[in-house]
Parts: sequence; structure tokens; C-alpha cells
Amino acid sequence: MTRGKRLLSLLLGALMLCTLLPPRASAAPTLYFTAVNDRMCDLSDETMPFWQNGLLYVAGATVDSPDDLGIRYSYNQEKSVAILYKGQRVLYCDLTAGTMENNRTGEQYAGSPIVRSGMVFFPITALAKIFDLKYSSTKIAYGYLLRIRDDNAVLSDEYFIDAATDPIQKRYAQYERAHAAAEQENETPAQVETPVRRDDLTVYLLLPAANGSMLTQLLSTLENYQSHATLLLTPELPESAGDGVRRAAATGNAVALRIGAETAAEALAQIERGNDALWRAASLRTRLVYLESTDKTLRTAVAGAGYCPITVNTSDFTRSGTHWADTALKWADRSASVRLYLVAESGLASALGTALSRLRAENCTIAALNEVTA
Repeated sequence: MTRGKRLLSLLLGALMLCTLLPPRASAAPTLYFTAVNDRMCDLSDETMPFWQNGLLYVAGATVDSPDDLGIRYSYNQEKSVAILYKGQRVLYCDLTAGTMENNRTGEQYAGSPIVRSGMVFFPITALAKIFDLKYSSTKIAYGYLLRIRDDNAVLSDEYFIDAATDPIQKRYAQYERAHAAAEQENETPAQVETPVRRDDLTVYLLLPAANGSMLTQLLSTLENYQSHATLLLTPELPESAGDGVRRAAATGNAVALRIGAETAAEALAQIERGNDALWRAASLRTRLVYLESTDKTLRTAVAGAGYCPITVNTSDFTRSGTHWADTALKWADRSASVRLYLVAESGLASALGTALSRLRAENCTIAALNEVTA
């Protein structure tokens, strides 16, 4: 066989081998999680950040967070105009022309707004410049985390990622289940309903303890069901319930101060007094605060002083343990987590065991709050 024929035979053999190899699987899309200051956002395809033309884009709905960044977002689809504004600063976006302009200075920014699935996305560089924001993109276990923050953010990126490990895992699990359910729905006849899954729901229980005896009962019940909660203590309680406070901290439960003040000065004084009592009782201080007042000015002042006011999704008056659990489970279809505050203190200890049994049967995660999840 001549040299030319040998080369031709080798080439044909290589081509035949390539046809026998299995097709290469396409790379999985990169997931981008988002956080605003010290709060994790939901993970969804509709609002997920993405790169285009060398710019990182973020959804307008993501930064529409008056309680965090103070920014509002508006989109007029008919006029092809989107606006982001904070105080006197307005970013005016002409989607037809593809321009973004500071309405006060006339300055235009690099890049163009992009519309995806009815949602307008903006280059994060433009938002950072006009609204004085900072941002970081960090590689994490499931992809990347885009964190957008202003001067109100408390945690550094390093500490935030450590504290947000559980919320990130929960959002990833919920995202994967949503995709799996969508694929199954495409393959399953319409008349067959997919049962609701509860094992991606995290329930954060807020339990008020009126005295040391109640605190002990609550902790014993939580330990029996291998669960954790956030114990709400008045500033005075640690003085008489030191053993309970130390036990709560040692068993992985969170301690928060329950503040009944009406003014910022009174609230900060109570928090300082409560933390001093916690320190004397258990060498412990907490940034978690439950404000009984709903005044937004008070909440802003407390947060500005470096504390974490707890946001409550829903409350229950503890008619029964089963009713309490049902209240939490109603949130499974709309959110990955629920913060449930049990308002009534009487009957709380006896109802707790029934509720935990029900929630455990539904495979819910029952956890204590931290600075991120609060």
C-alpha cells in the first residue's frame, strides 16, 4: 500500500470513529444568584442576571427595593420607556433608541437596556454610577453571586456569603424543582396533577418567651423534634433566665430582643440594655430585633444603628398546633421560606410539639434566623 493510500485509510477510519462517539452534552447554563444589601433575592430565569457585550445586566425588578436600596422601577411597554428613580435621580431609558440618560445631568451611559420576557434589564455599571451603588460578582458553589449594595449594607461580601449558605442552597433546590416540574408537566397528561412538595420550604419560627420557665419548655420541645427557632426575649428576661439563654445559644437557636418602644431613642436604649443583659448572662450579643411597633421611621433608625429588624411574613394566635402548621404550609407554593410569629404566649408551649410534628411530617426545614434570613 502506497503512503497516500495509507493516509487516506487512516483519515477514513478517524471519520468513522467520530460518527460512533456519543454527542457531546451541551454545557449547563451558568446560574447567577442575586443579593441586595443583606437580603438574598429569589432565583428565577425571569430575573437572572446575564452578560452581554461585556456588560453584566440586572433586572429592574431586582433593584426595585424601596426598603433596601430606595430605588423604584417603572416600565411602560406601550411607550417603550423604562425608568429607575431614587429621590431626584432618574435613569430614563428609551428602549426604542436603546439609550439610558440621567435626566438631571443629561449624561448617557454605556450599553443599552434589554427586554427579556417582558422584563427590562440594565447594565449594573450604569445603575452603580447614577445611584452610588457598589457591586461584586463572586464564584460560589452553584454558580455566581451578584451582590448589589449601598451604604446601608452591614455585612462584608465574605461574611454575607458565609451567612447566606442556607438561603442559597434553598433557592437552588427550589429552582431545580421548578425546572424538573416544568419538564414533567410537558411529559405528563394535563389531567394528572403533580403533588405539592414541601421539602424545599424553610420555616423560621419566632417564639416569644414571657419568662424563664416558658423559655425552658420551648427549648426542650425544640430539642425533642430536632428543630431550631428564634427566641424573642424582652430586654429584662436574660437577668432572670441566664440558664435558658445559655442553653438556647449552645443548641443552635437564635436569640432576638423583643422591643416595645415607640421612639428610636427608647428602642436603641432598650436594645443596648438587653444586649448588656445577654452579655452578662451568656457572653452573647445579638443584632436581631423584633419591633412591636410597625412605624417605618423607627425601623429605619434601628437598622441604621447596625441592627437587623426582623420581617414577619405572617402571624398566628396559636388556636392549635395544627392550625399554626397550616398557616406556615400555605406559603409553600409562593415562597421558599416563611417567618411565622406566634403572637399569643398562652398555650404556646403545648401547641409547639403538635406543630413541629406536622411540619416534620411534611419534610419542612425548621431553622433559626440570622442576619441574612431576618
